Amino acid sequence: MSLIKTVKRYKNRLARRFSKEIKRQQFNFYCDWTIITTLKVLASEIEIPVYVLSEHCLQLGIQEVLALMQDQALRDQLCRHLVRDHLLTPVTKPQSEPISRRLIRLRNVKNLLTLLEIMKGPEEQAEIILGLFKKVGKNEEDKATE
Repeated sequence: MSLIKTVKRYKNRLARRFSKEIKRQQFNFYCDWTIITTLKVLASEIEIPVYVLSEHCLQLGIQEVLALMQDQALRDQLCRHLVRDHLLTPVTKPQSEPISRRLIRLRNVKNLLTLLEIMKGPEEQAEIILGLFKKVGKNEEDKATE
């Protein structure tokens, strides 16, 4: 009986070593309970497993941090924020945290692409895009005059 178990263990070890599947690893760290409950509620609303949403949120956060690391002033501001609001406080409130400008831009682009997909003809799509370019041009002119 133990010989069969040993052979199975060896076979599983070889399969893990030479497998080409992407393995997920588990992060074991302390996290604020409001973040955990928010993730659970969102995952249940979207009807996906919690780890999928958690992995997605980590990817977005990493992209945001990498974007901030390019500028030294933003990097210093990020370090101060992490120490002040996450390291030195026992509780964080994700609902009260401001949404990043980058995330707002991504959401706006996603909404624009959804709107363009709804439009059937290229004339309507071109009209929307030209209207947006006109708005952007007006905003740039207003900023330049200020």
